[in-house]
Amino acid sequence: MVSRKKAPPTEELAALRQRVKGWREGRVDRGPMPVEIWDSAVVLGRIYGACKIARAVGLDYKSLRLRVTRAMEKPGLMRPTFVQLPMTFPNESAPVPASGATIEIATPDGARICIQLEAGRGLEVVGIVAACLGSRG
Repeated sequence: MVSRKKAPPTEELAALRQRVKGWREGRVDRGPMPVEIWDSAVVLGRIYGACKIARAVGLDYKSLRLRVTRAMEKPGLMRPTFVQLPMTFPNESAPVPASGATIEIATPDGARICIQLEAGRGLEVVGIVAACLGSRG
């Protein structure tokens, strides 16, 4: 079965395309594109595919693909992102769902974990996630 990546958000592509265009129009001498722009392209390339991003933004596919591959080999380049989820405590206005919750975590090096929580529980997750990420985070 072929894995198809979803289409990148047009806002992110437009912003990156504008940064590349601005750099190209504003440069005085020939030199490499700034690392910050490449890093943005690499992040999008890892998520949506180097080919899609290179075409949409006007970058060299081979250069972007090489950078994406190198970034995937060095997990330290992609820092984990913190996502805070709203926590609901049981009270009259906001009851805790009876079904619990599911948390899925995937690291850039391919490690995955899926945690299914019982209703009203969840503090143990911190230790589980820390053990999973261990040397990766």
